[in-house]
Amino acid sequence: MILFAGDPHGNYEHLYPFVQENDNVALIILGDLQLSSPDELEKLAQYCDIWFIHGNHDSKTIAAFDAIWESKWKYRNLHNRVETIQGVRIAGLGGVFRGQIWMPPNRPMFFDPIHYCQYSPQEKIWRGGVPLRHRTSIFPSDIEILENQQADILICHEAPKPHPMGFQVINVLAEKMGVRHIFHGHHHDNVIYNTAYPYKITNVGFRSLADINGNYLLKTIDDREER
Repeated sequence: MILFAGDPHGNYEHLYPFVQENDNVALIILGDLQLSSPDELEKLAQYCDIWFIHGNHDSKTIAAFDAIWESKWKYRNLHNRVETIQGVRIAGLGGVFRGQIWMPPNRPMFFDPIHYCQYSPQEKIWRGGVPLRHRTSIFPSDIEILENQQADILICHEAPKPHPMGFQVINVLAEKMGVRHIFHGHHHDNVIYNTAYPYKITNVGFRSLADINGNYLLKTIDDREER
């Protein structure tokens, strides 16, 4: 059983009933894990097979970054990869578009992290690479890595069209990869889009959960004051 979890934002309690009551669950988190340490993933992993992509909140603090990229869990990040999970080829595109790097359909400012570092002053370099904030920015090179691969499902943090804040470049990527379903997070609503695209699109909302067919198992409304 493959389940898709919307942005947890540091809270994972809502997932335990689903992973404890079902056998052989692969849980795929659609970004914004917002961890302070890897401990939460360690606990959850006792009951399921965890995979994820990163979201914009995963580089808001050094602790959130290190919990993913400076731990063994970095190998479970599906960003820029196609992994076969329970017989299904799943591709990942983590992060968000930012104007300082690339805001489609505008021309990109930088093609890849190396390009960014070549033209940045030394004080902007962090740990030998792009600044912490941009560790979760999408570069054109991320799309290029994926577009010549094939997958059944594309997971992304950003939304494709027809979401009003979505990006057509994700739709184009999905078509090139031959996917049959896109699952995305970031926008905290639960929406199954009615489109003419040759694939389904499901927005899995804030602390929500969907199955591989896009059916919602849990819908949660984000009632926090700050998003």
